[in-house]
Amino acid sequence: MKVKLFFRRLYKKFIIKWYRLGDGPFKTYQETNSYDNICMGIVRKMITHPDSKFTIAPLSGKRYIINKTLDIFIIIEDSKVEITNHVYHYVVKLAIRDVNKLVKHFDRKVDEVRTKYEEEIKSQIQNSLTTIFDKITGSIKEIEENEKNKN
Repeated sequence: MKVKLFFRRLYKKFIIKWYRLGDGPFKTYQETNSYDNICMGIVRKMITHPDSKFTIAPLSGKRYIINKTLDIFIIIEDSKVEITNHVYHYVVKLAIRDVNKLVKHFDRKVDEVRTKYEEEIKSQIQNSLTTIFDKITGSIKEIEENEKNKN
């Protein structure tokens, strides 16, 4: 009987800790206000904007979006988003689920930019390798022609 009670309490403690850590095992309805929706819309638009630059701080886990043409700077942290301009500064706390969605969108965009850079770098390497190959074959031909002319 005591063993049964022990495991029942242990199970309840585990569920409570799991619930406190994040969304928990139970789906609960969370009301979002208009500020949350506007903030998420701003971040999504800034991520897709062609003039936006992206930076990630690996130790702190912060993600930065910088757009100098619009003079808007966004910092995405654990459960908040900071939107800064030279005139205003907003700190909006979002649900963990919403922040995770924004972080995934941000990471996908950074990965797209990374693949473009890699393709550009690889294309330059192939061009430089072909030039090196052509130089070597040209120098070999010149050496062979010089040897034939000497004989």
